[in-house]
Amino acid sequence: MPLAEADAQALLAHVRDLARGPFRERAAAADADGQLNLDNFRDLAQLGVSGLNAPADFGGLDADGPTYVRLIEALAYGDPSTAVVVNMHLLVTGIISALPPMPFRDAALRAITAGAWCCAPGSVPLRELDNADTGFRVTADPDDPAQLRISGRAGFASGSDAATYAFVGATLRQEGQEPQLVLCTPLLSDPAVHVQHNWDAMGLRSTASHDILLDDYAVARADCFIVPVSLMRMAEQLIPPLQLQRRALPAFGICAIWLGNAQAMFDETIPYLRQRRGYLADAQSPLGGSQDTRDRHAWAQMALGSMDSWLHSARTVLYDAVGEIEHPRPVGQHQDFIRLQVRTTHHLRRMAEEIALTSIKTTGAHAYVKGHILERLYRDLTGGIVMAWKTDELQHNLGLAALGEDIQIAGPAGT
Repeated sequence: MPLAEADAQALLAHVRDLARGPFRERAAAADADGQLNLDNFRDLAQLGVSGLNAPADFGGLDADGPTYVRLIEALAYGDPSTAVVVNMHLLVTGIISALPPMPFRDAALRAITAGAWCCAPGSVPLRELDNADTGFRVTADPDDPAQLRISGRAGFASGSDAATYAFVGATLRQEGQEPQLVLCTPLLSDPAVHVQHNWDAMGLRSTASHDILLDDYAVARADCFIVPVSLMRMAEQLIPPLQLQRRALPAFGICAIWLGNAQAMFDETIPYLRQRRGYLADAQSPLGGSQDTRDRHAWAQMALGSMDSWLHSARTVLYDAVGEIEHPRPVGQHQDFIRLQVRTTHHLRRMAEEIALTSIKTTGAHAYVKGHILERLYRDLTGGIVMAWKTDELQHNLGLAALGEDIQIAGPAGT
């Protein structure tokens, strides 16, 4: 059975307590060291969060969309890096859950609901710009037709330091045959699987979004989902509208990360302004600096008003869109939902941009020093923005939709 409303509220309360307590306290050290905080993931696994969106038949919580997104927002308030990792894990869990029943899929789901975490190396490797020659390649084992061999490297496997599994997608190309999509879940403990430990971004430093290298990884065909690429594309056209809309949850999760991070930045800005005095503020100063704290200045009050408005409208827009997930559009009208998703993502991204800039501009140089919580929140919020959809691209898509053209949204949480 899906997670009951009372149980969902209790779970969210536990997660908020963790996020605003120990997770928030651990975040500074994790950011300084650039290390994933493993204690956070042990705490969350004990609450069942690793199986938040896994089927109840496997022991998962099968939580609804609002619970999913509120949980991610709550995590991001205390530690955006932890929220990023959990969201990407839930993206992988959703994909695995959608696969047909098969032994490797069922074993992974049982492990996930028991507390295992997954990462997904699915982007261009770090410090590389061209993905034409990167990613994973599959070959048939010439000595054993029941085996495949996978090699290659891909990046941004968020949470790889805490993960048990990597979720890998690759293409099998054989002469005279149609290309086939191969999905599998290698154990990171396998000697042919290597976490590169090369993540060192300025924002979201403690997500452990390392590259994953597979060096002639051997996997049985029976432990893979294999389907011709053309058949996969045909199947995409037959997916029920409700299932298509539920695919948007990880993308809305990214919006929730921006929202939680931005709310924390706003909440930290207020006490800062109440303590920060003006330039040369000293009763004995011959230069006569202002004695007022910054919160007494109209320009700072207006900045807070702007941030408050952005946060309220962003939260309203996001949760209105999340509520639409469970109301499927009729067949042939999925573009309406895509347009809603693009509009929502654009508004939340603009909110994140405005909060990041307005807060750090209003608090000033003393907030932008190494080790200050506002400096870290600014880097995390900016890091989240640059690693996702582009504002101009989203705006362009909205214009195309207004003109009656079909659009799509593609990015770090799928298409």
